[in-house]
Amino acid sequence: MPSTQRLGALCVLLLLSVCATHVTGAPCSSAGGETLEISGDEVPEAPRVSPTTKWEPLTNMLICEVTRLRDQQFVEDFGESVSNMTNYKDNTLELPYIGERDCSSSNFSKDNCLQRISRGLQEHAVYLQFVEREFPKSGKVPDIKFRTKILADYVMEVMKNPKRVQELDSNTREQLLGSLPSSSAWARKMTVHVLLRDFRTFLIQTFRALRHIELRSWKRPTMKRIHKLETSSIRPVVINPQ
Repeated sequence: MPSTQRLGALCVLLLLSVCATHVTGAPCSSAGGETLEISGDEVPEAPRVSPTTKWEPLTNMLICEVTRLRDQQFVEDFGESVSNMTNYKDNTLELPYIGERDCSSSNFSKDNCLQRISRGLQEHAVYLQFVEREFPKSGKVPDIKFRTKILADYVMEVMKNPKRVQELDSNTREQLLGSLPSSSAWARKMTVHVLLRDFRTFLIQTFRALRHIELRSWKRPTMKRIHKLETSSIRPVVINPQ
């Protein structure tokens, strides 16, 4: 499918996925009392005229859904209040993340940043298969996987060279799943918790990175226009010969 047609199809799917469950004005809340809105001082406001803001409601929705699934799994599998979740913060896995140098430094590469986001979303989508298998009672994972795929495809569409990101083959997916701790029921429960917890963090990092890219793309044309106005207003000084 040509790039323009594919982008149009992605936009339609994105809008459908958002409209399917989004209720205007309905807050996204966590049982642990976390603030899930990503706005205000946390991330500068971007101009709403930009077409790239189509990713924003989808990413926000994913953060909400993953947060609620994380909370549900923790309460049901661990039998504890969400407020006790910090007791398990030292349990970690080597999962995709977005560092400050990847997408926030002053001289970062836009395509490298988007490549890291797209690759990370693909890997997290694979890990969701483990979550779906070990916590099937939720029923939310298929929707999360669907929206994650839409976001990953959308990120690739805004890359200058999307061919740099290749879809994970079956061997890579099997290796990723095979590397997860699953030797006991406890290990599997903890693995699910860490996967959801770190996927939520990755989505927040993705939101910030995409917003940062959007702001940079908006500011650059503005600064060029200002520079052009400044240079055009400078009149040459003519010295009349004596």
